[in-house]
Amino acid sequence: MPIPPITAVDVDGIPAYWADIRTNYTGTLTFGVGLRDETARTAGLAHLIEHLVMARVGRVNVTHNATTADESISFYAQGSPAAVGDFLARVGQAISSLHETTPETVAEQRRIISNELGDQDERPGRGHLIDRFGNRSVGLLDLGSPAHRSHTREDVLRFADEWLHVGNAALSFTGPPPEGLSITLPPARALPSRPEAEIIRHGQWVVNGDTPLVLSIVVPADDLAVAGIASALVADTLLDVLRTERHLIYSVGAMQVPLTRDSGLTGFVLDPRPEHVVETAAAALDVLRRLAAEGPTAEALAEQIEKWQQSDDDAVVQADVVDGRAIAVVRGRRTRDDETPPATPDHVTAEAVRALLAGALQTVFVTMGEELEAESEEKITEALGLPAAEDPDPLFPSLTKWQLMAHYTQDSTEIFGGKLFSGARGADLVIDTERVSLVDDGVSEVRYDDIVLATYSEKLRLWTLIAAQGHLMFVDLDQWRRGSNLHALLGQRIPGWAQCEVDAA
Repeated sequence: MPIPPITAVDVDGIPAYWADIRTNYTGTLTFGVGLRDETARTAGLAHLIEHLVMARVGRVNVTHNATTADESISFYAQGSPAAVGDFLARVGQAISSLHETTPETVAEQRRIISNELGDQDERPGRGHLIDRFGNRSVGLLDLGSPAHRSHTREDVLRFADEWLHVGNAALSFTGPPPEGLSITLPPARALPSRPEAEIIRHGQWVVNGDTPLVLSIVVPADDLAVAGIASALVADTLLDVLRTERHLIYSVGAMQVPLTRDSGLTGFVLDPRPEHVVETAAAALDVLRRLAAEGPTAEALAEQIEKWQQSDDDAVVQADVVDGRAIAVVRGRRTRDDETPPATPDHVTAEAVRALLAGALQTVFVTMGEELEAESEEKITEALGLPAAEDPDPLFPSLTKWQLMAHYTQDSTEIFGGKLFSGARGADLVIDTERVSLVDDGVSEVRYDDIVLATYSEKLRLWTLIAAQGHLMFVDLDQWRRGSNLHALLGQRIPGWAQCEVDAA
């Protein structure tokens, strides 16, 4: 059965989309801003605004909630049309009156969010999306919100004024909109530019983070049915080969992240034991390469098409399609009056799937968790048929002995030695006017102009430097001689806008 047709209407200047779906009546108000539209310094503002709005809505006697996702903030309720309409109207009133929010209320909601996020709420995350995109845009989904406790009332109102208004809103319903529905929002205004999802690494592998294994590809988005069938085929084949045949994993988690109008990221999260990570990664790449070379069998393709068609009867899937239309409009992937029906898989062929995967194969990237057990970097490269991801070359190894000596003796360069009985013993931390360099067995550096967030914990006496390209550098003042001088110098050299004091990170 095809998904019910979607009808577009207008509610107080807000585009609204509904379909007659046999489920609990649901209404959703969505804004086209989410986690990926923040920065490392402002990450957490969208979530905080969601909480502040709901606090102003007050008690509601029907099922309701609000969510902050990668590209949207949504407020929804289920119940009678009248009750749903009342909730959505109250959300609009809450947003329109956000400037009445007090600093005390902002502090209260920050504490609630801190409890929601848990003990590590100020720690920077790591993961596959950071490896691919750095600590910006889509990469922020892995970074988290290390500076969220520092957000002020002024930060909240500035962010809300930019994003929460008629020009960035859409409605979706599982039936006709409530009779007489009226929603008052701030008037439309020009939207800020959104950070682009720029891929900084592909065709490589890296070891980073806690997740045992993730691999992803970038696929074209011009035919969503082909992309969807291809993703499902890869996921099911991985499960068949890696779990049923080879007993290397328990599950396959699939993720799909829109990147641009023309492309999206398709990823697969796998859970092998540490001693099986490299073997599993190699086997997963073999599956992907085989499908890219040979395509799926007729039987496998037919099975995926049937699954898709069966899912069209699922009320949850149907509601997601309507919500997805609203999100696509506010994110600019569809025009407001675009009546193109939802994608169907009837035209998808084995060759179309093969060609899509063959084209995407060069974009593959693999992240393995730090607990993996492997003999050497060379052995991993040989097993995967991919090179290790390389960081940009630091400055110091490129200098001659005399150039290095001249650099070290500049008045603007300070060198801090590691304390004798510490983990930094024998190392040097070199602070010049452009970078922080850790010189030990090798050299690692973070340039000031690449820092997107620098947190400092007085409790731990720890600086955490977070770079746009995905790198982290921890500077524990207690491990270095003249720690107080080091702290003062970092405070002077690191851009002030990037600095944030945290409790513990």
